[in-house]
Amino acid sequence: MPAISESGDSLTKAEVEAALAAFQPADWQRAKIIASIFCSGLNGLTVDDLLQEALCKLLAGARVWPRGIHPLVVLKTVMHSIASNARKRNELNPIDSNVVLDPLEVDVEDKTPIAHGAMTVTPEDEISGKQQIAALYASLGGDEDLEMLVGEWADGMRGTEARDELGWDEKKYDAVRKRLLRRLAVLDPDRRKS
Repeated sequence: MPAISESGDSLTKAEVEAALAAFQPADWQRAKIIASIFCSGLNGLTVDDLLQEALCKLLAGARVWPRGIHPLVVLKTVMHSIASNARKRNELNPIDSNVVLDPLEVDVEDKTPIAHGAMTVTPEDEISGKQQIAALYASLGGDEDLEMLVGEWADGMRGTEARDELGWDEKKYDAVRKRLLRRLAVLDPDRRKS
C-alpha cells in the first residue's frame, strides 16, 4: 500500500483529515448522491459502504488526494474506482440477488441452508399477465366448460384432481382438456406442450 506523499503534489494525511472535517452537511449529502449513482445495480455494496470505503482509502493513504482538486471530485474519483472494481468482481463471480437463504430452514444432517427464489413482479409483468388472461377468456368464446377448466388449472389442479373437483367423468374431462389445449395452441403456437 503506497504511503501518503509528503511532496507538494498531494495532500498529507493531516490535510486530508482537515479537508474532510471541513465538509458541511450539504457536502456529505452530495457525496451520498454520487455514491448512490455508483452503487446502482451492485450486489453487496450500499451507499454508506462505498462512501466509508472511499474515506478509509483516502485516510489510510491507499488513494492520494491531489492538491488543488475539489474534495467532492476526489471522493467521486475514488468511489468510481471502488464501484468499478466491485462491478468487475460481480461479473466474474456473480451472485443471484433473487436467491434468498432461509437461516431457519437448515438440514440437520449437513447444516446446509435451503435456498428459496424471490419473485420480483414488475408493473410490465402485471400488465402482460392481465392482457394474456383477457386474450385467453376472449378465445374461450363463452364456453362454460372451458372456463371452468381454466379456473381449475389456474388453481393448480390437474388431471384426476381437477376432474373430481369439476364432477366430470374421464371422457368429458379429456374432451374439454383437448379443446382447451387447441385454443391455447392458437393463442401461443410456441407454447411448450404439457
